[in-house]
Amino acid sequence: MSILSRNIGFVYALICVVLWSFIPVVSRFGQLNLDNFQFLFWSNLLSLFIVFGCMLVARGRKNCCDIVQKLSVMKIIYILFLGFLGCTFYYLCLYYGYAHGNGLEVLVLQYSWPIFIIILSAFLLSERLPVRSWVAVFFGFVGILLVLTKGNFSEIQLSSPFVSATVVAGAFGFALFSVLSKKLHIDPYMMTSLLFVGGLLTSAASLYLVSDFAFPERDELIPVVVNGALINGISYIFWLKALEKIPASISAVLVFLAPVLSSIWIVLFFQEPFYGVYLIGLTLVIISGYVCAKNNQAG
Repeated sequence: MSILSRNIGFVYALICVVLWSFIPVVSRFGQLNLDNFQFLFWSNLLSLFIVFGCMLVARGRKNCCDIVQKLSVMKIIYILFLGFLGCTFYYLCLYYGYAHGNGLEVLVLQYSWPIFIIILSAFLLSERLPVRSWVAVFFGFVGILLVLTKGNFSEIQLSSPFVSATVVAGAFGFALFSVLSKKLHIDPYMMTSLLFVGGLLTSAASLYLVSDFAFPERDELIPVVVNGALINGISYIFWLKALEKIPASISAVLVFLAPVLSSIWIVLFFQEPFYGVYLIGLTLVIISGYVCAKNNQAG
């Protein structure tokens, strides 16, 4: 692979990381009047439109039809279920957390999903895990506890226990989505499109059952469009292109730059207090997550 091709891959990956780092910002500004169900519905709708359009351009209509015809009904249903886990449940929990909780606490809890991946891989996939993976899991949870207790382990100091529990549940759901997706081997464009179909269907169902239909107001339009079209839409395409040009282990390192950038945006945009222990906790979670993700990829 040429140096130019690898550099282009780095650029694609960095674009994704920068976009993903703005999730806390757009989720809060996009929910000034919309709730998390309404915000997610519009985001998934835009994301599906973008990803499906890119798939048609990249693969062509005939090839897309051929790929779908080769998929069994059960496999399509399975992917739609994964879309619920990764594109609906995870983001419902995450958006709720950023709208109602302390942004930095939510950020650290959000990036606990690689830790859950390593645990679920051991139980669901019967993967034999090296000792360093379990050590990484331990230090990851230490990092989370540091943030939740503000460094005082004798007293849990959650800003909102329900919000924190919701975000942790979402992180667990995303880890389950990642583990269950590991054995699927289909065209990545088709996979992503079907995931967003599942996400749109289930987010629409949850909107109908729990909330009410509502259009974004003027102040929410830009965050909704940015989130749906760029952060959860075009970024998936850039990420696929990045993975074609750079090693997965390197991409994992870049992914964990996102929470570092996110913490900066949270402090700048929302003036939330930044305790020194947050930096220690965030560092432990990032290192733990990277080790877990790298070992998971190696398996």
